[in-house]
Amino acid sequence: MKLFFEVPFNRLLAADSARTISGRSFLQSMNQGFSLRIVACLVLFSLGAWCAAPESSLEASADDRLKLTGLEADNVLEECTPKPEGVSKWFLLPALINVYPKLESENLIRKYYNPAMRALAPGFSDVRTISDLRDDHLLWTPDFAIGRVLSPRWALYFHFGYSGGKVRTKANNASLFLLPLHTDFEIFRSAGYFGLCADVFPWGMPEHREYHGLGDRLRNTRPSLGFRLTESYAGYKAKAKAGMKPFPNFLNLEVKDNWWVTAFNINVGADIPINKRNLLVVNAGYNFSFSRAFDFDAVAVTVGWKHYF
Repeated sequence: MKLFFEVPFNRLLAADSARTISGRSFLQSMNQGFSLRIVACLVLFSLGAWCAAPESSLEASADDRLKLTGLEADNVLEECTPKPEGVSKWFLLPALINVYPKLESENLIRKYYNPAMRALAPGFSDVRTISDLRDDHLLWTPDFAIGRVLSPRWALYFHFGYSGGKVRTKANNASLFLLPLHTDFEIFRSAGYFGLCADVFPWGMPEHREYHGLGDRLRNTRPSLGFRLTESYAGYKAKAKAGMKPFPNFLNLEVKDNWWVTAFNINVGADIPINKRNLLVVNAGYNFSFSRAFDFDAVAVTVGWKHYF
C-alpha cells in the first residue's frame, strides 16, 4: 500500500535529480567556458608576446642607432669644438744682413786710378767705391727665409735674397794744364743668392707663450749655432771717364764681370722671444767663399724677425 506522500516524494526526488543534472550541466558549461577563456587568454598573451618581441627588438635597434648616433655626434662635436690655438712648426724669417766683404779687387782703383787723376789735378779727391759703403756700415742685404722646426733643438730653412747698388763720383778740378779736369767714375755691384740653413739650439728653443717684461724675455733667450750653404750670382760694372774741357775725354773705360760663388757661413746667435709667435733673431758669423775669396769672404751680422704660423 502506498503512502499518500510517496508520489510527491518521488517527484521531489526526480525534480531534485533533474536539478542536480542541470546543475552539473551548468557547472560543466561554466567549466568549459572558463577553459575556453583561459585558452583564449593564453593565445592572446602568446600573440602579444610574439608581437612585442619584434617591437622590443625594433626599440632596441632604435636605441642602438641612437647610441651610435650619439657617439658619432660626440665625435662631430669634438671635431667642431674649437681647440686651444697652437703654434705651427713652420715659420717665416725676414731679415737684414749687414755684410763686410773684402772687395780686394777695388784696390786697383785706389792703386792706379786715384793717383793718376791726382797727378793731373792735385786737388783731386779719391773716388768713392763699394768699399767705402762697407766701411760706413751701409751694406745691408734684405734676406727672406721660410723654415720648419725639426726637433726641440734643430730648425731647417731655405733662404734667398738680393742686393745691388752703385756709387758715382763726379768732380771738376783745376789741372796742371790750366784747364778743368772733369772726372766721372761709377761702380755698380750686385748679388743674388739662395741656400739652405740649419740652426741648432743646444739648450732648446724659447717657449711659445706670452711674456711679461724685458727680464722675462731675456731669461728665456736661447743661444744658437747656425750653418749656411749659399750659392750666389755676383757681378760688377765699372765706368771711368776723364777729360779736359772743351776737349773730348781722353779716358772712356768700362769693365764688367759676373761669377757664380759658393759660400759656407757659420755663425753664433740667439733667439729672443717677443710673444707666443714672434722672436727677434740676431747672429754674427763669417762667410767662407770657395772661389774669389779675396772679394767675397766676409763678416756678416744678421737681424731678423721670426714669425711662426
